[in-house]
Amino acid sequence: SFCLKGEGLDGSYPAVIDYTPYLKFTQSSDSISSDEEELRTLGSSGSEGSTPENIGPPFITDENSWYNKCKRVEQKYRLALEQKGYLEELVRLRENQLSESVSQNKLLLQRIEDMDLAHKMEKEQLEYIIVELQDQL
Repeated sequence: SFCLKGEGLDGSYPAVIDYTPYLKFTQSSDSISSDEEELRTLGSSGSEGSTPENIGPPFITDENSWYNKCKRVEQKYRLALEQKGYLEELVRLRENQLSESVSQNKLLLQRIEDMDLAHKMEKEQLEYIIVELQDQL
């Protein structure tokens, strides 16, 4: 759907599709469990009570889970990178729109000043004509 507003229907403005409502982060149950697992591993490896039995076999046998974690992190990274690119493009577009608006604002202010000056000159001329007509009477 779209909405037509204003007078600018010449197509000089770029078409913009706003995807910001879809850029929300949702955390899946897999990522929650993997986060909890990482916290447990980090907490147990940093403690002084860790024994040599805790080191070794679990790290060697879990290569597949590490590979899956790596893939998930890579997918998250790619998603974040795509969102970053989209947001940067959106910022560039908004900056261009802002600069165009600023230039249009300056033009309109100049036009207002010119119209004000013309109005004052016309008023002075009319006052001069009124004084001449009063003198003739």
